[in-house]
Amino acid sequence: MGAGLETRHSRPEDVTYLAPRLRPDDLRELLAAGSPSAEQALEDGLKLSRQCVSVVNEEDNAVAMFGVCPSNEPELGYIWLLGSDEIKTNKTRFLRRSKLWVETFHEEFPVLANAVDQRNTVHLLWLRWLGFKFLRTINSPGPGNLPFYEFARIRNV
Repeated sequence: MGAGLETRHSRPEDVTYLAPRLRPDDLRELLAAGSPSAEQALEDGLKLSRQCVSVVNEEDNAVAMFGVCPSNEPELGYIWLLGSDEIKTNKTRFLRRSKLWVETFHEEFPVLANAVDQRNTVHLLWLRWLGFKFLRTINSPGPGNLPFYEFARIRNV
């Protein structure tokens, strides 16, 4: 069981399935960033991302969604990920796939960046593994002005 995590382009039903199943740390992060709900964050990700990808299990249900949203700067894309605990069923496959998708995102955006809640250790480890650098601590735009790390990765030339 859990051997078949695959990736495909996201669909609206992925939002419906994944929203109530988000990891508590992911939900806490998006609320701290000022998003009103898991549904809204995932809907925005699906709508605003140039590419939005779902990690799906054998039943084709989304266990995570991630993507890259354009910024006001043509070179810069904002990368994001929200997932459920089911992502752990095949961590190695997920990590390999996410590395490939980051390279794909870099084809359009030489710089990938965003901010991450300092309490979200799973995201911090994932970003570090993907080669992102943590630049500085900033206050989140959401309630509490919690400490977030700004991070970035520049495409290998």
